[in-house]
Amino acid sequence: MRRILLIGCIWLLLSPKTLFAEEPIEVGYLSLDPEIVTNYVTGNAARIGFLRVAIELMLNDLAYIPAAEHHLPLMRAVIIDVIGKQDEAQIKSLTGRENLRKEILNELQRVLKTELGEDVLKDLFFTKYLYNS
Repeated sequence: MRRILLIGCIWLLLSPKTLFAEEPIEVGYLSLDPEIVTNYVTGNAARIGFLRVAIELMLNDLAYIPAAEHHLPLMRAVIIDVIGKQDEAQIKSLTGRENLRKEILNELQRVLKTELGEDVLKDLFFTKYLYNS
C-alpha cells in the first residue's frame, strides 16, 4: 500500500501539466497617451469645467494590444463623449468618479465588442484625475 501511495505522489510531482491543462493568460495593459483633457457641464453657464484624466486599460490578453492600439482614436472619442455628458457634481464626487469609470468601461467594452467581436477590455483605471471649474 505504501508503494502505491509513494508512486502516486511521485507521479503527481513529476506531471504538473496534467493538473493544469491550460496555462494562465497574461493580461495586458495599454496606456492612453496623451492624457485626455476635455470639458464638462457646470452649474454656471459663464464657466466651463475642465477634466484631465490619464487612463490605463487592462486587456484580457496580451494578444489584444495591437487591435486595441488600432482603435485608440475611437476609444478616445468614446471617453470624451461620456465625460462631456457628466455634470459638475458627478465629476467632483468620489462616487461620481467611480460611476464615471464604470460608465466609460461599459461603453468601451460595448464599442470594442462591436468592432472586434470579442471581449477585449477587462478593466479601466484612472491614474490621474484632475478637475477645474
